[in-house]
Amino acid sequence: MSKTPRITVPGTGSSWAVPDVMNISFTLQGHHLQGASAFARASDAARDVIAAVGSTAPTAELSTTGITLAARSTWRNEESGFAGYDAETTVEAVGLAVDSVPAVLEAAVAAGDTLRIHSLRAEVSDPAPVLVDARDAAFADARSTAEQLAQLSGTRLGTVQRIRELAEAPACPLTRVKATTMASSSMPVVAGKQTHTVRLEVTWRLVPLETAQQPRS
Repeated sequence: MSKTPRITVPGTGSSWAVPDVMNISFTLQGHHLQGASAFARASDAARDVIAAVGSTAPTAELSTTGITLAARSTWRNEESGFAGYDAETTVEAVGLAVDSVPAVLEAAVAAGDTLRIHSLRAEVSDPAPVLVDARDAAFADARSTAEQLAQLSGTRLGTVQRIRELAEAPACPLTRVKATTMASSSMPVVAGKQTHTVRLEVTWRLVPLETAQQPRS
Protein backbone atom coordinates (compact mmCIF):
# COMPACT_ATOMS: atom_id res chain seq x y z
CA MET A 1 0.00 0.00 0.00
CA SER A 2 1.51 3.33 -1.07
CA LYS A 3 2.09 6.07 1.46
CA THR A 4 0.06 9.26 1.32
CA PRO A 5 2.18 11.92 -0.40
CA ARG A 6 3.07 14.85 1.82
CA ILE A 7 5.04 18.05 1.65
CA THR A 8 6.89 19.79 4.47
CA VAL A 9 7.99 23.41 4.09
CA PRO A 10 9.38 26.05 6.45
CA GLY A 11 7.81 29.44 7.04
CA THR A 12 9.18 32.58 8.64
CA GLY A 13 7.26 35.58 9.91
CA SER A 14 8.23 38.72 11.81
CA SER A 15 6.45 41.49 13.66
CA TRP A 16 7.75 44.44 15.64
CA ALA A 17 6.77 46.48 18.66
CA VAL A 18 8.11 49.47 20.56
CA PRO A 19 9.63 48.36 23.91
CA ASP A 20 7.83 49.70 26.95
CA VAL A 21 10.30 48.70 29.68
CA MET A 22 14.05 48.83 30.21
CA ASN A 23 16.48 46.96 32.43
CA ILE A 24 19.60 48.69 33.75
CA SER A 25 22.65 47.08 35.33
CA PHE A 26 24.80 49.23 37.65
CA THR A 27 28.24 48.36 38.99
CA LEU A 28 29.52 49.98 42.20
CA GLN A 29 33.19 49.91 43.13
CA GLY A 30 35.28 50.33 46.25
CA HIS A 31 39.08 50.43 46.59
CA HIS A 32 41.22 50.30 49.74
CA LEU A 33 44.44 48.79 50.99
CA GLN A 34 42.40 46.55 53.26
CA GLY A 35 39.91 44.11 51.77
CA ALA A 36 37.26 44.73 54.42
CA SER A 37 37.37 48.46 53.82
CA ALA A 38 37.15 48.07 50.05
CA PHE A 39 34.17 45.76 50.53
CA ALA A 40 32.51 48.25 52.89
CA ARG A 41 32.94 51.10 50.41
CA ALA A 42 31.32 49.11 47.61
CA SER A 43 28.53 48.07 49.99
CA ASP A 44 27.84 51.66 51.03
CA ALA A 45 27.77 52.81 47.40
CA ALA A 46 25.39 50.01 46.45
CA ARG A 47 23.12 50.82 49.39
CA ASP A 48 22.90 54.47 48.34
CA VAL A 49 22.16 53.64 44.69
CA ILE A 50 19.54 51.03 45.62
CA ALA A 51 17.78 53.59 47.82
CA ALA A 52 17.93 56.27 45.11
CA VAL A 53 16.63 54.00 42.36
CA GLY A 54 13.96 52.53 44.62
CA SER A 55 12.59 55.95 45.54
CA THR A 56 12.65 57.16 41.93
CA ALA A 57 11.07 54.03 40.45
CA PRO A 58 9.15 52.22 43.23
CA THR A 59 7.74 49.55 40.90
CA ALA A 60 11.14 48.44 39.58
CA GLU A 61 12.47 45.05 40.66
CA LEU A 62 15.95 45.41 42.16
CA SER A 63 18.37 42.54 42.59
CA THR A 64 22.07 42.00 43.26
CA THR A 65 23.55 40.00 40.39
CA GLY A 66 27.24 39.93 41.28
CA ILE A 67 29.79 40.59 44.05
CA THR A 68 33.58 40.41 43.67
CA LEU A 69 36.60 41.17 45.85
CA ALA A 70 40.10 40.90 44.40
CA ALA A 71 43.61 42.12 45.08
CA ARG A 72 44.96 44.81 42.77
CA SER A 73 48.45 44.29 41.42
CA THR A 74 50.92 46.71 39.91
CA TRP A 75 53.84 46.02 37.63
CA ARG A 76 56.98 48.14 37.93
CA ASN A 77 60.59 47.40 37.04
CA GLU A 78 59.56 43.93 35.96
CA GLU A 79 58.22 43.18 39.42
CA SER A 80 54.65 42.85 40.59
CA GLY A 81 53.46 44.70 43.64
CA PHE A 82 50.41 44.85 45.86
CA ALA A 83 48.15 47.89 45.44
CA GLY A 84 45.22 47.09 47.68
CA TYR A 85 41.83 45.53 47.02
CA ASP A 86 39.02 46.22 44.57
CA ALA A 87 35.46 45.33 45.51
CA GLU A 88 32.55 45.42 43.09
CA THR A 89 28.85 44.74 43.34
CA THR A 90 26.38 44.72 40.47
CA VAL A 91 22.75 45.76 40.92
CA GLU A 92 20.10 45.29 38.26
CA ALA A 93 16.86 47.28 37.98
CA VAL A 94 14.26 45.39 35.95
CA GLY A 95 10.94 46.56 34.55
CA LEU A 96 11.58 50.30 34.41
CA ALA A 97 9.08 52.29 32.38
CA VAL A 98 10.94 53.84 29.46
CA ASP A 99 9.94 57.39 30.37
CA SER A 100 11.30 56.90 33.91
CA VAL A 101 14.79 55.83 32.82
CA PRO A 102 16.35 59.33 32.53
CA ALA A 103 15.31 60.16 36.10
CA VAL A 104 16.56 56.79 37.35
CA LEU A 105 19.94 57.30 35.69
CA GLU A 106 20.21 60.80 37.12
CA ALA A 107 19.36 59.60 40.63
CA ALA A 108 21.80 56.68 40.45
CA VAL A 109 24.67 58.84 39.20
CA ALA A 110 24.02 61.42 41.92
CA ALA A 111 24.01 58.73 44.61
CA GLY A 112 27.13 56.82 43.63
CA ASP A 113 30.47 58.47 42.79
CA THR A 114 31.97 55.07 41.90
CA LEU A 115 29.02 53.97 39.79
CA ARG A 116 29.42 52.48 36.33
CA ILE A 117 26.43 51.83 34.07
CA HIS A 118 27.14 48.29 32.95
CA SER A 119 24.27 47.74 30.51
CA LEU A 120 20.84 48.99 29.44
CA ARG A 121 18.36 46.73 27.63
CA ALA A 122 14.96 47.58 26.17
CA GLU A 123 12.21 44.94 26.17
CA VAL A 124 8.56 44.44 25.29
CA SER A 125 6.88 43.46 28.55
CA ASP A 126 4.14 41.44 26.82
CA PRO A 127 5.40 40.01 23.51
CA ALA A 128 2.38 37.68 23.08
CA PRO A 129 0.41 39.92 20.63
CA VAL A 130 3.57 40.49 18.58
CA LEU A 131 4.22 36.75 18.42
CA VAL A 132 0.64 36.12 17.26
CA ASP A 133 1.19 38.42 14.27
CA ALA A 134 4.58 36.85 13.56
CA ARG A 135 3.07 33.35 13.73
CA ASP A 136 0.30 34.33 11.29
CA ALA A 137 2.92 35.63 8.88
CA ALA A 138 5.04 32.49 9.26
CA PHE A 139 2.11 30.19 8.46
CA ALA A 140 1.12 32.30 5.45
CA ASP A 141 4.71 32.14 4.22
CA ALA A 142 4.80 28.36 4.55
CA ARG A 143 1.43 27.93 2.84
CA SER A 144 2.42 30.15 -0.08
CA THR A 145 5.52 28.06 -0.73
CA ALA A 146 3.65 24.79 -0.31
CA GLU A 147 0.89 25.83 -2.73
CA GLN A 148 3.44 26.76 -5.38
CA LEU A 149 5.31 23.47 -5.03
CA ALA A 150 2.09 21.47 -5.05
CA GLN A 151 0.99 23.19 -8.25
CA LEU A 152 4.34 22.50 -9.88
CA SER A 153 4.00 18.82 -8.98
CA GLY A 154 0.46 18.53 -10.35
CA THR A 155 -1.23 18.24 -6.96
CA ARG A 156 -2.99 20.45 -4.46
CA LEU A 157 -2.76 20.89 -0.72
CA GLY A 158 -4.93 18.77 1.51
CA THR A 159 -5.22 18.90 5.27
CA VAL A 160 -2.40 19.94 7.57
CA GLN A 161 -0.69 16.90 9.05
CA ARG A 162 1.74 18.56 11.43
CA ILE A 163 2.89 22.01 12.58
CA ARG A 164 6.15 22.43 14.41
CA GLU A 165 7.30 25.75 15.85
CA LEU A 166 11.05 26.05 15.87
CA ALA A 167 12.99 27.92 18.53
CA GLU A 168 12.10 31.59 18.52
CA ALA A 169 14.80 33.90 17.23
CA PRO A 170 15.88 36.48 19.81
CA ALA A 171 14.26 39.88 19.58
CA CYS A 172 16.34 42.29 17.51
CA PRO A 173 16.45 46.09 17.66
CA LEU A 174 15.27 47.95 14.57
CA THR A 175 15.09 51.56 13.48
CA ARG A 176 15.00 54.09 16.30
CA VAL A 177 11.82 56.02 17.02
CA LYS A 178 11.33 59.52 18.40
CA ALA A 179 12.40 59.84 22.00
CA THR A 180 9.95 60.76 24.71
CA THR A 181 10.07 64.47 25.61
CA MET A 182 12.32 64.91 28.63
CA ALA A 183 14.25 67.58 30.49
CA SER A 184 17.21 68.94 28.59
CA SER A 185 19.52 68.13 31.52
CA SER A 186 18.58 64.44 31.46
CA MET A 187 20.31 61.76 29.43
CA PRO A 188 18.06 61.11 26.38
CA VAL A 189 16.90 57.50 26.16
CA VAL A 190 15.40 56.03 22.99
CA ALA A 191 13.59 52.70 23.21
CA GLY A 192 13.72 51.94 19.48
CA LYS A 193 11.85 48.99 18.03
CA GLN A 194 12.19 45.25 18.54
CA THR A 195 11.28 42.63 16.01
CA HIS A 196 10.17 39.13 17.02
CA THR A 197 10.55 36.32 14.51
CA VAL A 198 8.70 32.99 14.43
CA ARG A 199 9.81 30.00 12.37
CA LEU A 200 7.39 27.18 11.58
CA GLU A 201 7.64 23.86 9.81
CA VAL A 202 4.31 22.76 8.34
CA THR A 203 3.40 19.44 6.71
CA TRP A 204 0.43 19.10 4.34
CA ARG A 205 -1.10 16.08 2.69
CA LEU A 206 -0.92 16.28 -1.10
CA VAL A 207 -4.12 15.53 -3.01
CA PRO A 208 -4.25 14.70 -6.74
CA LEU A 209 -5.93 17.30 -8.90
CA GLU A 210 -9.51 16.42 -9.81
CA THR A 211 -9.78 15.06 -13.33
CA ALA A 212 -11.77 17.39 -15.54
CA GLN A 213 -15.11 15.96 -16.65
CA GLN A 214 -15.10 14.70 -20.21
CA PRO A 215 -17.73 16.29 -22.50
CA ARG A 216 -20.71 14.02 -23.27
CA SER A 217 -21.02 12.70 -26.80
